Amino acid sequence: MAAGVHELQGMVFLSLSIFVFFFAIQRISKVTLERDQYQYLKDVCLLAAWGICGVWSPDPSVRLVVAMGLLAAIFGVGQRVNPKMPWSLGFFGIGLVFASLGLGISFVGFPGGSYLFLNRYSSLLATALWVGLFPLLLQEMDQVPGLAGFLSAVSWIVMLIVTGLSKQHIQGAFYMTLVGVSILAVFWSRHGHSYQRLGEPVAALWGTLIAGTSIMGVSKGVTFSTLMLIPLGLFAIPMVEASVNIVSRTFSSRSQGSLFLYRRLVSRGMDHTPAVRSVGSLCAVMGAAVASFQLRDENMALAALLSSTILLGGFLFVVSTGIKRPTSNRSTLWGTPIDSISADYALGRTRSLILQGGPGRYFVTLDALSALRAREDRHFREVVTGADLVLPDGKGLTWALGFLGAPSVQRIPGVEFVERMCRLASMEGWPVFLLGGAPGVGEKAAENLKKLYPGLLIGGVRHGYLDTSEAGSLLEEIRDSGSRFIFVGMGVPRQEAWMFEHHHLLPGTISIGVGGSFDVISGNLKRAPLFLQKAGLEWLFRLIQEPWRWSRVRRLPLFVYHVILTKFGFSHQKGE
Repeated sequence: MAAGVHELQGMVFLSLSIFVFFFAIQRISKVTLERDQYQYLKDVCLLAAWGICGVWSPDPSVRLVVAMGLLAAIFGVGQRVNPKMPWSLGFFGIGLVFASLGLGISFVGFPGGSYLFLNRYSSLLATALWVGLFPLLLQEMDQVPGLAGFLSAVSWIVMLIVTGLSKQHIQGAFYMTLVGVSILAVFWSRHGHSYQRLGEPVAALWGTLIAGTSIMGVSKGVTFSTLMLIPLGLFAIPMVEASVNIVSRTFSSRSQGSLFLYRRLVSRGMDHTPAVRSVGSLCAVMGAAVASFQLRDENMALAALLSSTILLGGFLFVVSTGIKRPTSNRSTLWGTPIDSISADYALGRTRSLILQGGPGRYFVTLDALSALRAREDRHFREVVTGADLVLPDGKGLTWALGFLGAPSVQRIPGVEFVERMCRLASMEGWPVFLLGGAPGVGEKAAENLKKLYPGLLIGGVRHGYLDTSEAGSLLEEIRDSGSRFIFVGMGVPRQEAWMFEHHHLLPGTISIGVGGSFDVISGNLKRAPLFLQKAGLEWLFRLIQEPWRWSRVRRLPLFVYHVILTKFGFSHQKGE
């Protein structure tokens, strides 16, 4: 008894130590590192935290599960670096390693207390399928930003409650769930972000850890099948949806997409975040309900049932309050609105708008010079104001907003946003249309985008030298192509004028002004090195390649002048 108490105290001490240590690292690094470096450091710390837990634990099963989880993360890195390789087969190989080293599914429990014991080969197969399934499920759910992280947290919390109340000897499983909840708490900004994906490596890590933890008790002959049934119930909806998606791919050239419940909620007008929480909560209710019906101990069953009731209440509350038009966090400069959002939020909002359907919409990317134009040109300011999103594309603009005391604004470069939208389109099977640039530039850009994202469908390409008589045929071509994203690269203010005039004639689409992004994506122009981008000198690198832009760039001091005047209350937009 004393040994068990000391072991429990050691588990709690380790969890608290991990929480304090890595929380302190994050707080220190957040103020000293750039955003990309900070995000990378968090993932490294996440892997390190699990590695420390594995090394520290005296239980060989814990060490095996952690080691295989880290190996799955390496396979996830391979998926990202070289997606053509069959890295996903490695997840099933990890299951074979589990079974071979004594951590396999040795029996299956049935209602009434009967069990089916598996022979060695059946155990190998069952364990390989079980362990290989969860990393793939987490990666599939991760296609909807925020869902995989939210549901992973729910899984660990429910398993922690069940293992903590269990009277059976499953200290290893309790240790894993306690550490899992602690690590999620430390890195919740990474996993709980509604508009950020986990990525293949992190999703593979958590999927393997969930699968391995759920079979730790069963593999030792302990009749604790509930621990396996929890994730089975939690992931029941994604399992069904993934199966339907696989069938749709078999019989159709285009994927119908997975996570239909999420897509249905969004199409009914619910915003992305409450839709993610709704799907995750409903999955949690199913997992907790399954646990409550399977547990024989009355106290444990009551706790699981209470958990499911609370989660169900949360689900109903979110559904009842979530279907409404979301508000936008916007700053204003000289009467021109600018969205103070992250790139992840912008991408999630884009996805939601497409799934909702309805009228055509358009986004504007604004830099310092176009903001100055909006100050001086009332019509252009009205065009920008009518956009569904106004994205800050320019270091000078984000500096100005910060200088004027606006909320924190993340720069969203047009080139990067185009690439991220193409990545989303390739996953969803949505065609994109490239409009603008000199003859031949759009075709090169389309070719390079298809190399980056092999599943990307190009609905069409048109150069930007259009005659007014071609407007009707162009709109018909875009509609017939089924394109959902229209990238308009005609330069400011032509591209904004085109989108403003024609977006309502293209239902179910989003047009976005991308300026000279086609020249960069096609390879005709090089993008500035990272250190110049961070220093706010990307305009200078562009000027060296295109000296004719001097007539525009020379207006930058005027922009700075008006920003300073605005700071002291002496400048405003014209035409008020």
